[in-house]
Amino acid sequence: MQIAQILDELKQQDNFRILRSLKHLDKYVLYNDQKLLNLAGNDYLNLANDKKLKQEFLVNLKDENLYFSSSSSRSLSGNFEIFEEFEEFLEKKFNKKILHFNSGYSLNTSCLQALGLLKNTLFLADKLVHASIIDGLRLSGAKFIRFKHNDIKHLQALVQKYHKEFENIIIISEALFSMDGDFAPIKEFVSLKKEYKNIKIYIDEAHSVGCFGDDGLGYVKFLGLEKDVDFLVFTFGKAIASMGACMISDEKDFFINKARAFIYSTAIAPINVAWTLYVFKNLHKFNEKRKNLSSIALNFKNLLSQKGEVLGDAYIVSLLLKQNDLADKFYKKLLENGIFAPAIKEPTVPKNTARIRFSLHSDLNENDIKKIMEIF
Repeated sequence: MQIAQILDELKQQDNFRILRSLKHLDKYVLYNDQKLLNLAGNDYLNLANDKKLKQEFLVNLKDENLYFSSSSSRSLSGNFEIFEEFEEFLEKKFNKKILHFNSGYSLNTSCLQALGLLKNTLFLADKLVHASIIDGLRLSGAKFIRFKHNDIKHLQALVQKYHKEFENIIIISEALFSMDGDFAPIKEFVSLKKEYKNIKIYIDEAHSVGCFGDDGLGYVKFLGLEKDVDFLVFTFGKAIASMGACMISDEKDFFINKARAFIYSTAIAPINVAWTLYVFKNLHKFNEKRKNLSSIALNFKNLLSQKGEVLGDAYIVSLLLKQNDLADKFYKKLLENGIFAPAIKEPTVPKNTARIRFSLHSDLNENDIKKIMEIF
């Protein structure tokens, strides 16, 4: 057995993961009996801590949705009415079909595996896309190439080289990248699609849904490009403060029949879907939260940029420390001063790009930001 050896190597590289016992208290966590400001979550609108919203949901919860298990896959007896109610709600917003999945990870792995069944298909994926996308591409068995992060010229060169060789070329990216916190050049993707007729676009909005536009329905819709994106992914475990995910496309029947995680998984509990729908129905009410989030993020980035090398164009802002041990040391310093923001290291980010990732939310205030800056 080589397990012990593998674990020892991770420890020597300052790259050994642990699970921390945490208790959540509004925007804080309790860790080792210490109250810490939580800057490690992805609850960008702080809706998971919105007691009033949760109470309103429970008061209005219908008995038919009070199930904590669906007890079956949706293709058998697990297709509760709430799934279709949720899908129909979003279909009206996007004029496309919606299919609910149990998680963003299972969606990406199974939908990309399914798309790999299309003959003569090439995937072109941004170098920094999420692990679930890479796993889906590997499972697909199709040819895929990773273009340099947000490098439209590299992507253009690949399209020009391969567009005659492949029947389908699918460009894959995140709308807002989970670690570098920057935006994909989606308008340029659409321009390429209009130039080359065999291109389709696949965008993961895990970290942007909820936080853009007056309706909160994601960055792509905020840009007015939802008609041009063929496969749009929403996940609900971040700003939506729920769990699950959905695929927005015209190919619902295809994924029902070929996305293995959809076919072979017990469907998520109806009460979770009801909560997701409730949040989506209320997203338009959170414009002040979105404005506050944008203001906080801009201020924080400007201040942090004075302290070191910073990544991030929105509310995901990282202090780049490069070496694992340096990132660990700064994480411990943050802990000592009441801030919870663990070091992010390989393989979550590329080697020699270890960092502290500050995940901001709309209910932070100037005193919170000041407290972080006083640590330097």
